[in-house]
Amino acid sequence: MRLDELMRNFNSKGENAAVERVLNVARLGKRRAEMISRNHKVEAHKRLEKAEIAGWFRIWLETPDAFFDWLEVRKQAPDFREKFPQAESEE
Repeated sequence: MRLDELMRNFNSKGENAAVERVLNVARLGKRRAEMISRNHKVEAHKRLEKAEIAGWFRIWLETPDAFFDWLEVRKQAPDFREKFPQAESEE
């Protein structure tokens, strides 16, 4: 949420270099999450979480305007609820 807020703020002010820095941070987060999701030394549930997070970064980077609507739908998806039952209790 913070990255989205920063990107929109910088974008509204025409600060293109700052927008690009925010996008680079998101790309780095995505790559890091992907890397951890493939590391078999990491516990299975953590790899699953990181794969999910990498997907969230991908969606936000591709379609930031639709991200939060997509996220609400994603959290209701049966496969998400099955993989992350603790997410229901955190809402």
